[in-house]
Order: sequence, then structure tokens, then C-alpha cells
Amino acid sequence: MSEPVSGNITNREAELISEALNLGGRNNSRSSEPKNDDLEAQMMALKVQLKDARTELEILHRNMPGGIMTYDADTGKILYVNEGLLNIFGCEEAEFRRHYMDSFSLFVMKDDRKRIRDFVDAQIQFFDQVELTYRVLNMVDEIQWLSHRATLIRHDDGSRTFFCILTDITEQKAIQNQLQSMNEQLYMETERFKLIEEAIDNIELDYDVDSDTLSVSMKDNKGIRHWKNVEHAFKSGHVYEIIHDDDVDVVESVFESAMKNPGKGAVEYRMPDSDGRYAWYRLNYASFDKNDRIIRIVGSAKDITEEKLEQERLRTEAERDGMTGLMNKTAMQLSVAAQLSKSDFNDCHALFMIDTDNFKSVNDTLGHGVGDDTIRFVADNIKNVFRDTDYIGRMGGDEFMVLMSHTTQDVVTERAKRLNDKIRSDVKSGNESVHISCSIGIAFFAKDGEDYDSLFRAADDALYEAKEAGKDCYRIYGAGA
Repeated sequence: MSEPVSGNITNREAELISEALNLGGRNNSRSSEPKNDDLEAQMMALKVQLKDARTELEILHRNMPGGIMTYDADTGKILYVNEGLLNIFGCEEAEFRRHYMDSFSLFVMKDDRKRIRDFVDAQIQFFDQVELTYRVLNMVDEIQWLSHRATLIRHDDGSRTFFCILTDITEQKAIQNQLQSMNEQLYMETERFKLIEEAIDNIELDYDVDSDTLSVSMKDNKGIRHWKNVEHAFKSGHVYEIIHDDDVDVVESVFESAMKNPGKGAVEYRMPDSDGRYAWYRLNYASFDKNDRIIRIVGSAKDITEEKLEQERLRTEAERDGMTGLMNKTAMQLSVAAQLSKSDFNDCHALFMIDTDNFKSVNDTLGHGVGDDTIRFVADNIKNVFRDTDYIGRMGGDEFMVLMSHTTQDVVTERAKRLNDKIRSDVKSGNESVHISCSIGIAFFAKDGEDYDSLFRAADDALYEAKEAGKDCYRIYGAGA
């Protein structure tokens, strides 16, 4: 059994501490044996040195900040804990050992175990000292942060022991978290002013979630920037009152997303400018969280009206037939499909398929230049016969399509007769002429088809019937001759 050292430290503990801290030293070998009459004096001197070393170790043991633990480096079994460590957790040794089952692995909080194990395994391949921090669940299941400084001691019998000095750094961690929060606040402020600097002429916005206050910064006519606060901005819906009705759902959806996940994004919307006219704006924003809750959204809104007008011009060019100015085939198909998809089955829409009779003879006899003029003539008359709200498109060659939405069968037949009368004419060039007319096939939504493909097939079948009937007439799908 080990003898106590100065009442508290055993010889074995003193040996471990001495090995870890390199105290005490070893006797140097002598080249010759001491004389007999000096042996007793040397022994007394060694006893005094040993007593002094034990006293120093006892003082170090008692006054060392934190606590001491030793555990088997291979099995993880806890071998020794001192009073300082027990004081950190406010318990007796028996309770400590029972709670952590004498296992260093169970001592470390579960979420940190793999990280600690991997780090220690990597370190001891090259070093005998290990420094790390981890969390521990104490006796009342509260999290405590520990600083862990360990030395690996290798014994003559091949066993290995970690001698650890542990310090409670829970308060320091709390301070670090507070500093991190301050850094996050500083980061948000930096991002806010960075956005302002990058787009100084834009409208700047800063939304405080907790107070539901939106701060808006705009320049006046003199170029001076002013901030204005909008109280109860989103919760009362004040912001949505000035946004174009067609854009409210988009803005609301983006706002809800920004309130769920921190990050950056953009949204485009319309709102009145200083003259009361609707202008397009693109808002680039960033949202920030704290403790998994969004607390701030900052952004910069740029007037993109000119950009939108240019996009609309390019889109119109892409969707329009170059010769007639009508929608091209793709645009017409998409527009009709979209209108049908949002319609109720009780709505009455009529799809017209229109084919120019004898157009091939115009090209062959009068030339392609006259043929182009003929296509423009037919297109102009179709536009004159139908309403501005109707969809009109050139499907290619001499074929056209019209969708009359929200109409009646009487109106449809009247327009079909009028179009037949308008197109019926003689196309002349020099001494040559070709008689043209148009054949029309008509189908009704949702009686003849509930989507674009089915309604198109029905109208095309009706067009075939009109041609079979001798051209220059119209036929309604399923109505007979």
C-alpha cells in the first residue's frame, strides 16, 4: 500500500506528478562507491531533499487551479481525481465515479466525444502533450466547459497514463459567446453600410424584426440622404399597401423565406415613384439571425424600370412574328395554354384556326413579294375583326390562330362571317390576279377540349371540314354542315 505524503498525496501520486512536471530529478551515477563514514550523512541529505520535494508537491497539489485527473490512455479508465476536480462539480469522489462510470469517454459530453478521440489519437502519434476544450454534463445535467491539458506518461511495464490538469472555463465561454454576438452585430452593421456604399443612389432599407420597424433611406432632390422609420411595417401590412397588387404575393413569399433562413437574396416588384407612376425596383437583401432566429434584414433597392422596358422590348421581339407583328407560334401556344389552365369549366372560350385559301397560287403566280403582302393583308383584317383582348397569332405560312376568351356562340359566328367577308378578294399584280378567301375551323372550351392540345385538335378538324365544304366558310366542331 502506498504511504501518504504530507497527509494528502501518496507516494504513487507524487511519482506521477513528479514525472509529469519533471520535478525531483534523479541521482547521478558516481564513478566510485561513497566511503562508509559518509553514507549516513548522504542518506540524511537525501531524506531532507525528498521531504522538501514532497512539501513542494503538496503545496502545488493544494494550490493548483482547477483539478487533476489521471486515466489509462488505452482503456480510458479513470484512475485518480483530486479534490480540486471534485470541487468543480460539487460532489464527492464516489458520486463522481458512479456518475461517469469511471470512464473518461463517458466524462466527455456525447456530442464532443468523437472530435476529442480523433484529436487525441492524432496528437499522441507525435507529441506527449495534448491541449483541448470540451463540454461535460455535470451532476445536474448542466453543461460545463473544461480546458484540458494532458501529458502522456509511458511506464516501464508498457502501460500509458494521461496526467490531466482540468480548468472550468464556462464563464470564459460565456464571455466568448457575448463577444461573438457583438461581432455578429458589427458584421450586420458592416454589411448594411457596405450595401449603402455599393449603391449610394439606391433606396436603402433596414428592418428590425423585434420592433417591426422598417428604416428607409432615400435621397432628396438636392442629393441629401434622409432616413425615415415606418412603424408596424410588415405585421400590419403597411409595406404591402404601396406595392403593385400583382407583385404582393411575390414580395410576401420572399419576405417569409428571409424570415426563416439567414442569407442573401433578391426580389423585383413595382411601387409608385415620386411622380406617382409605378416603377420597377430590384431589392438585394441580406437577413441575419441570432440564436436560430432572424433579427435583422437589410437591403438596397434599385430602380430598374429602364431595364424592364428593355427586357419587355426584347421579349416582345422574341414572341412576335417578324412579318405581321402578331404572336409567333410558340408564344401563341403558351398564351392559349396559360389562359385555358386558369379558366373555369363554365367559361366560354372559342379557338379559331384560320387558313388562307389559294395562297400557294399567289406565290406561284404573282411572286413571293406579293405573297408577303397577302399575309400582311390577312393579318391586318384578323386584327380588325377581333377584339384587342383576344389572342391572335401566326402559326406559320398562311395559317393563323385566334382565341376569343369569355364570349358566346352568337358573337363567334358573327366574327367568323365578318372575317370571311373581309378576306374574300382578288389579289392583283400586273395583268395577273388570284382570288383568295379563308377557311375557318372553330372549337369551344370546355365542351370540345379542356386543354390546348385537345382544343387545337378539335378546331383543326373543324378547319378540315370547312375546306372539304369548298373553302371560304367556317365550321364549328361537332355542329355538322
